[in-house]
Amino acid sequence: MSPKPFAVAAVALAAASIVGVKMMRQRPVEAAVSERAASPSVVLIADPREADTECGCGQIIRRVREAKRRGVEVQELAPTDPAVSRYGVAVSPTVLLLGADGRVLTRREGESSETVAAITTDLAALERQRR
Repeated sequence: MSPKPFAVAAVALAAASIVGVKMMRQRPVEAAVSERAASPSVVLIADPREADTECGCGQIIRRVREAKRRGVEVQELAPTDPAVSRYGVAVSPTVLLLGADGRVLTRREGESSETVAAITTDLAALERQRR
């Protein structure tokens, strides 16, 4: 029997696994927040030089910093920071919501308008929780 069908099956299984993990990480923040007694913190991985730009990255940086001013716990990391490796981040910007145990509850990657909107919704939920 040819090894080609096995190779194709292995690639398909790997791709399905990756998609499954990504989908699990995209849970709505309301659900993620409600399952934790303590509030999650936010980790922003982005190039701080883009904060004043009008691109999606700049919008995300400013929105996360605004949430920080409103009491949301935020840690900012540059993409080159060695601490970024523990989160498995490959895309900048990335916004992570962490549970009280430090586990990633929600991951938002990239700077599309959909991602910016999702991050805005996530941060608004955290801000409401802090009131």
